[in-house]
This record gives sequence, C-alpha cells and structure tokens, in this order.
Amino acid sequence: MKIVLASASPRREELLKKIVEDFDIIPSDIDESLIKEKVAEQLVEELSYAKAEKVFIKEQEKYDDLIVIGVDTMVALEDNLLGKPKDAEDAKKMLSSLSGKSNDVYTGLSIIVKQKNKITKEVTNSKTRVKMKEMSQEDIEEYVSSGEPLDKAGAYAVQGKGAKYIEEIEGNYDSVVGLNTDLVKEFLEKYGIEVL
Repeated sequence: MKIVLASASPRREELLKKIVEDFDIIPSDIDESLIKEKVAEQLVEELSYAKAEKVFIKEQEKYDDLIVIGVDTMVALEDNLLGKPKDAEDAKKMLSSLSGKSNDVYTGLSIIVKQKNKITKEVTNSKTRVKMKEMSQEDIEEYVSSGEPLDKAGAYAVQGKGAKYIEEIEGNYDSVVGLNTDLVKEFLEKYGIEVL
C-alpha cells in the first residue's frame, strides 16, 4: 500500500512519521483563496479534500493500492477565520486580535483510498480550543520578527517559539500543530494499515 501525504508542511511530515514509517510527500499546491465564505468546519474539510484529490488524480494510475492524506488547518476567532497571514503586518494584526483570548483551531482531514480498484473517501474535521496569554506590542513585534508566524494559520505555532504565548489547550495537541494523529491512525487501521 502506497501512502502519500499531500502537504509540504514539515510539521505534518513529522507527525505522520509517528504513525507510519514509509510514505511519500507530494504537495498539492491548490489555490486556497478560491474557497471562502464558509463556516470553518466546512472550509477545512473542503480544502483538505481538494488537496488530497489533486494528488490522488495524479498518482492513482501508478499504484493498485494507494492512500492519499490531505489536511488543512484554520484558526477561528469568534466569527473570523484566520488563515496564513499575508505579510508581517497582517501577522501582527492577527496576534493582537488573539492576545488574551481563546480561539478554535479546526483541522480538516481527507483520506482517499484505492484498494482492489475500489475508491473510498473519508472526510472529517476536529476542533481544538487554544487559550492565548496576553501579548504586549513588544511580544508581538519580537515574535513576528522571528519569522515563525508568517506561514502559520492564525500567525502562531504551538510547538515553536509561540509555545510561550499559549496558556491552555483543550483537545488534540497534534491537531493544532497540523495533523490529528488520532484520527489518521483510526482511518489507517480501518483500511488494514499497520500503524506505529
């Protein structure tokens, strides 16, 4: 069974390595700006599926047995959806709005499986609540200048330098990093894949 992760994220690669030893990485580079104006759960599911599908279509002829995993993460603060910041100024705005508040991190997971010429699709999402500490303007400037927030949904990373600004996490920690390992395990086991 060939397993492919449709993501260029080194964090997702690390997380998947905790579950399976052998997989390929093929980024899907879909235009995420095409899908907007939806509720977070729907958006992360659609984007994760679009990523998985793009890679699956490209790879399916090469393998009799194939699993493609697509993932998308979005941060929601009340009704505002926060993707990756456009630039440093945007990152500062996001962090100012998150300071001292709780936000919800939605992670969409799509798995497309081809086994014995039968194609099955699994699409789900999970939600984890993250409570941020109060951040001073100086904290925000310093954190943004580190470069870390610039390619992260919501402009922060729980596992990196941003960890010191996190007060509490309710839910799946790995999901906030970028991949809900519990859900992936569940799906892989369902299709007879041995997990670590």
